[in-house]
Amino acid sequence: MIAQAVAWKAPLVLTFSAGPNAALLTAPNVGLWVADSNCEIVFASEIHETLGTDGSAVAVDVVKVADGAALSTGTSLLASTFNLKSTVNTLQKRSLSPGTLAADRTILTGQRIGLKFSGTMTSVTGVNIVVVLNRLNRPVW
Repeated sequence: MIAQAVAWKAPLVLTFSAGPNAALLTAPNVGLWVADSNCEIVFASEIHETLGTDGSAVAVDVVKVADGAALSTGTSLLASTFNLKSTVNTLQKRSLSPGTLAADRTILTGQRIGLKFSGTMTSVTGVNIVVVLNRLNRPVW
């Protein structure tokens, strides 16, 4: 019983992987998780095997989205997006949203966390993204 009572305090680790098939990235946005309790983002990282070659920016952002809203309208949780044209096989770490209020980093129960891609993903492959959250209250399971 004690393990169940404190298990909710363990960090949540959300992962997204798109293997060597670039077609997996043609969907404009990807939902990762629907919050079952209030959480705070504490870390995010990204690595890719093949870089984007499009003339415009090729990037991905970690966003929070209100219930009923499209992922494209999400609010960034990061200080800057992940550049998918950066050096391959090199880990990118991102700090959190630059806002000073905890609300800028908080995902409320019922909100979603998603990935918002921008640019043309044609040549990008092997994308792996990790988002780590801490729960702020015990979920109702």
